[in-house]
Amino acid sequence: MFNLFKNEGKVKDPVCGMKIDKNKTQFSFVDKGETFYFCSQNCKDIFVGDNKKQGQEKKGGCCS
Repeated sequence: MFNLFKNEGKVKDPVCGMKIDKNKTQFSFVDKGETFYFCSQNCKDIFVGDNKKQGQEKKGGCCS
């Protein structure tokens, strides 16, 4: 049987593209009323603009 709610809560991390459950992640950021969800603190820092993380490549462990 087809499950209509199979992907409920799944969102895409805007930094690395990983699919995550927005109801289970502890990493989020609200900007102008829109909530963004992340797989890790590192991806959140990159998105928010932490200067120490800006030069880091997406491949090679941005999600650690």
